[in-house]
Amino acid sequence: MIRSHPGGETRANFDEVLKSLKADVGSGLADAEASNRLANGRNELPTAARASLGRRIWNHVREPMSLLLVAAAMVSFVALRHPRDAVAITAIVILNIVIAMVQEERAESALEALRSAAAPTAVVLRSGKPITIPAAEVVPGDVVLLTAGDRVAADLWITDSWSLEVDESALTGESLAVAKAWASDGDMTLPLGDRTWLAYAGTVVTAGSGRGLVVGTGPHTEVGRVATHLQRDSPPTPLQRQLARLSARLGQAAIAIALVVFGLILLRLRGNSDAVEQAFLGAVALAVAAVPEGLPTVVTLSLALGVRRMARHGAIVRNLPAVETLGSTTVLLTDKTGTLTQNRLQMSEVIAGEAGSTIREPTAALQDRVRRVCALCNDATIDPPQGDPVEIALLEGFDPAEIQRLRGAFPRVGNLPFDSRRKMMSTLHQAADGFELLTKGAPEAVLAVSAWVLTGGGGQRLLTEQDRSRLLGTVDRLAAAGSRVLALAIRTLDDFPSDLAAAEEELVLLALVALHDPLRAEAAATVKNVTDAGVQLVMVTGDHVGTASAVARSAGLTYNDDQVLTGSQMRVNGLPTDLNSVRVYARVDPEQKLDLVEAFQSTGHVVAVTGDGVNDAPALRRANIGVAMGRGGSQVAREAADLVITDDDLNLVSRAIREGRGIFDNIRKVIDYLVGGNLSEISVLLAGLAFFPDLGIPLFPLQLLWINLLTDGLPALALGFDRHREDLLYRSAFSSAAQLLSLRRLAVLGIRALVLAGGAIAALIAVRNGGGSWEEARTAMFTALVAAHLLYAYVVRLPVGSNHFNPRLAAAAAAGLLLQIGTIVGPFRDVFGVVTMDGQAWVISALGGLSPVVVLALMLQRRR
Repeated sequence: MIRSHPGGETRANFDEVLKSLKADVGSGLADAEASNRLANGRNELPTAARASLGRRIWNHVREPMSLLLVAAAMVSFVALRHPRDAVAITAIVILNIVIAMVQEERAESALEALRSAAAPTAVVLRSGKPITIPAAEVVPGDVVLLTAGDRVAADLWITDSWSLEVDESALTGESLAVAKAWASDGDMTLPLGDRTWLAYAGTVVTAGSGRGLVVGTGPHTEVGRVATHLQRDSPPTPLQRQLARLSARLGQAAIAIALVVFGLILLRLRGNSDAVEQAFLGAVALAVAAVPEGLPTVVTLSLALGVRRMARHGAIVRNLPAVETLGSTTVLLTDKTGTLTQNRLQMSEVIAGEAGSTIREPTAALQDRVRRVCALCNDATIDPPQGDPVEIALLEGFDPAEIQRLRGAFPRVGNLPFDSRRKMMSTLHQAADGFELLTKGAPEAVLAVSAWVLTGGGGQRLLTEQDRSRLLGTVDRLAAAGSRVLALAIRTLDDFPSDLAAAEEELVLLALVALHDPLRAEAAATVKNVTDAGVQLVMVTGDHVGTASAVARSAGLTYNDDQVLTGSQMRVNGLPTDLNSVRVYARVDPEQKLDLVEAFQSTGHVVAVTGDGVNDAPALRRANIGVAMGRGGSQVAREAADLVITDDDLNLVSRAIREGRGIFDNIRKVIDYLVGGNLSEISVLLAGLAFFPDLGIPLFPLQLLWINLLTDGLPALALGFDRHREDLLYRSAFSSAAQLLSLRRLAVLGIRALVLAGGAIAALIAVRNGGGSWEEARTAMFTALVAAHLLYAYVVRLPVGSNHFNPRLAAAAAAGLLLQIGTIVGPFRDVFGVVTMDGQAWVISALGGLSPVVVLALMLQRRR
């Protein structure tokens, strides 16, 4: 068994591995020995033990906000005898727990997707005979036979290779298939994609065939290590952390306020037989009013609304707080293959053999011959696309009808398949006046057997050493930019060759063809939008440095050459001390990508990760928010992610950032509204107790609960539905690290609360000084406070410029005012402890409610 994790062997020797496994590469294991080894563990990914249902429910119930709401429900039911309030609050708690438990299923779903990605069967040698067995029964020491189209069943040390190529993009991020061959030993510190003697479980054979010795199964494979990381819990979102802190602080404040108010009311009512009960009810009512129990509902509905809006644009949100989290993102770690690029090869350049430069207007002779080689020296089909990705890319450059015409006009009569020794493929075709040998392959191999080069006029001249040197320089330049380069050549023969291999010489070089993984059309725009929004963008890929650098430049990610770091450098030197100094990480393993996520998080960043492969799944799971491609990405990545982009449109990332910031803004407005209004109620009660001894209890418990019902319900929900500003994504004033309720913000809200309370106290004084009774004065103060709190909702919208009309808010405010009027003029006056008011008192109440709102609005406008 070989290991490549930190602390494992740095080099692996095949003979030592073979000896430790007690295996025979010629005949494989005996059936009895294989059965014995299977008893040590099946070739399956591990399944973590799960906590019981009761334990998982309790873990969510003991969250601070849940405990606070449970306490409020008990007080409402037992002390205040309000069963409806208790039921409503309990429903909120249950809804939050259900949502949290649904999110927990994501990790298990990701693991299940990873298990389903494993090969269903494998062909192994048992006692010298090839047999097909379930992949789960493959054991260390087995010899597995591989052919094109197979999914590799376990981690293998390649023992035989006949032009074997494996697509490892899902695991390493490298878009090109990797040629595999036997090696006597290997450097285990190399990146996964550079270990050409190993084939990994879950990867796909794209060409050739081979054999491999099983050196790792189940949890001991590279995919198994990915599965281990997927079992780790995702960190709480910034919103969840802030809500937890806020609920804890509000709960502590509510208890402190309740104790103070209990003592003050008890002193005020000393001698009254009901003093203790009145003091207790008043303190509890104010404590309940001080806690915005409607906040979880507003948050949930705001997030749900954002989820619905994102779904209309093709983004499926799997984790409810994820929409807001992306708005709080400070660092975006983006994958390359399948995310910024399309994860498919495309012909990008044709370089004339004679000119050594890109063809702008190819001659008819060259165009005709290049088309023939691409279409005929090719085993792939284009409709539907099947075969080697390189050959499919060559065909996609031409009309399918033309390909069929050429294959009919020039039937294949001979074939020399590609092999790792020759690094070429040649096919022989019947032509009108003889035969044509068409060749494609590695440029150095084709140049070595080419003696001529096609001229611009359609003739040919000798291929000089200067030509070869110039063309190989071009190949190096293209390869450094991440392209795969093939050379195309042709030879005309009068007669059918007796030895086709011997005829593969004296070729006429036509051109070099460059293939690359094209950038997504929306990639550059997304990079610009995200960086303009103040989010630090970093590319992290398993592909080569040249490829990563070329894609980063094409996508508009600006960086210096010294801002590129490789996985090998990270193994030697560790992570950079200054994470801001690197913009491109290349040739990194899944564990290194995970280390990067955790490193950024440890410095206080909110990290988003985009990806589509199995190699991205651990980072997607660990990130504050994972974003997966839904169309071309792996099921494992989709299950590990919080946000799935169904149509692979990267612009949805910037749209989701804007959506998240809008939701955060709305939630912050709701908190400003609830906390500021509730503080005004506390201020009125304390001022009444302190300065108006003849008033008795300034506000009765039922009046406090009535204010809470009118103001903390529908108006708060309406604010949660406020439309977002168009320029929210690019607002320099937006801080992704902003707190929902900082000490500075609390001080501001305290000042606002005093202004709101001042209007209500002024109404009390004006009515009393105008000859009204204390009961009428209390009623005026009560009404002014309700009006001020309701209208205060329009004040909290001003700093963010929400000048559009919000019909829900208008309806909620109007309904609240009408209900308040109904308590005074209706038949339930005695229930609420209010009396009828004359016209003057009504005017004073209206002014007491409106004037503080006008003052606050003017103060905010002056600050702007």
